[in-house]
Amino acid sequence: MERKAYYAEYIYYQGEMHRDSYLLVQGDRIHGISTHADEEGNTGYTIEHFHNSLIIPGFINTHTHLPMVLFRGMADDLALMDWLKNHIWPAESKWLSEEFAITATELAAAEMIKSGTTTCNDMYFHAGTVASVLKRTGMRAVIGVGVLDFATKFGKNADDYIERAAEFYLKYEKDKLISPALCPHAPYTVKPENFKKCIDFCAKHDVLLCTHLSESPHENAESIQKHGRTPAQLMNDMGALDIKTNLAHCVHINDEEIALFAEKGVNVSHCIQSNMKLGSGFAPVKKMLDACVNVSIGTDGAASNNDLDMIGEMNSIALVHKGLNFDATALSAETVLKMATVNGAKTLDLKRVGELKRGNQADFIVLSFDEPHMTPVFNPLSHLVYSAKSTDITATYVAGQCLMKDRQLKTLDEEKIKDDARRWALKIKNN
Repeated sequence: MERKAYYAEYIYYQGEMHRDSYLLVQGDRIHGISTHADEEGNTGYTIEHFHNSLIIPGFINTHTHLPMVLFRGMADDLALMDWLKNHIWPAESKWLSEEFAITATELAAAEMIKSGTTTCNDMYFHAGTVASVLKRTGMRAVIGVGVLDFATKFGKNADDYIERAAEFYLKYEKDKLISPALCPHAPYTVKPENFKKCIDFCAKHDVLLCTHLSESPHENAESIQKHGRTPAQLMNDMGALDIKTNLAHCVHINDEEIALFAEKGVNVSHCIQSNMKLGSGFAPVKKMLDACVNVSIGTDGAASNNDLDMIGEMNSIALVHKGLNFDATALSAETVLKMATVNGAKTLDLKRVGELKRGNQADFIVLSFDEPHMTPVFNPLSHLVYSAKSTDITATYVAGQCLMKDRQLKTLDEEKIKDDARRWALKIKNN
C-alpha cells in the first residue's frame, strides 16, 4: 500500500488548525497527522511539501447541473421562469446529446478540480454519461436521474424516468466513487402522485432524493393555488421529509417550515449566487442554522451562476448573510467552510468524507498563500473565505489520487476540453 506524507504550514484536521505538520495517507485513506513524517511508526512515507500552504478537506458541491456549463452566459439577466421556459428548456431540447454531455461534463470536471471541489451532486439528464466521465476523472459524485411529468428524449413519463433510474441504481449501487440518487425536478413539474413514486423508490433503495424547493415566490403562489399547500407543506404531506432528502434553494420558507425541517432532519442546499442572479431572493440561512437544520452549499448550474466555484460561493454566503442580518458575527469563516465540507457530506449521506481525520477518505485540497492578496497570514480560514480565489488552489486529491498538482490537471486534457467546448459554442451560436 502506497504511503505518503503531505507537509504544509497549516493543516485543518478534525476541526482544528495544526502548524508545520504532515498529513499521513495510506492508499485511499487518511492515516493521521504528525509533526514528523519519519517518527516511530510512520516510516516508509514518500514526502511531498506544500510550502506556505493550507491543507483542507475538498469542497462538496451539493447542488449542480454539470452539463449546463455549455450554456454558460447564454441567457443572463432574466427571471427564473422566463430563463427556464423561454431559453434553457428549448436549448436543452435542441442540443442535449451524449456527445454534448461528454464535452460538458469534462469541462465541468476540469473547472471543479481546479477550484477545489472533490465531490458533487449532479441533477440532470444523461446520468450514465455524467457518471462515466466523472469516474474517469477520479472525482467523487452523487448523481441523480431526473424525473418530470412530461416527455423528453430521456423518457416518456414519470414511470419511464423512474425505470431508467432503477437501471442506473443497479449499475452504481456498490461503486466506490459514484452514488446513485433520484431527482424529481420540483413540485411544480412533478405532480404529487408521481412525486410519491419517487419517494417510494428512494425509500425502497435507501438512496437520496434531490429536488428544487421554494426557489421563487411564483413557485410558492402556484403551489398554494393548485394544492392549498406551500411546496414544503406538500413535501411533508407526501412523506419526502421522512427519507434522505436534499432540498435545493429553500429561499421562500417560513419559520414553521424551518422548525419542521429541523424536526425531520432535512438537508438544505444553499445556492446563493444563483438565487441572487435570478432575482429569487435570499434564503433564511442563519435562521436555519440556528434551528440546527443542516445547510450545505451548491453552486447550481453554470447557466445561472455562472461558474462552479465553491470559494466564490463561500465568500458570498459569509458576506451577504452578515449584511442581511446586520450582524458581523453571523456565519463565520469556519461555519461557512463546514457548510462546504462536513455539512455537504451529511447532505449527500456520504460516510468518511468531508473532514480530515484518521480512517476517512483522502479527499483534500491545497491552498497557497503565495500571492499578494493572500499575504500576510493571521488566520488561514479567514483567508480562505475572505481573500482567496479559486486559482489559489494548487493541488486536488480524491481517495489519495492526485487529480491536480501545480495547477496542472492529471486526469483530463484541459486544452482539448476547452477546444471541444468552443466548437460546441460556435455550433449553438450559428443555429
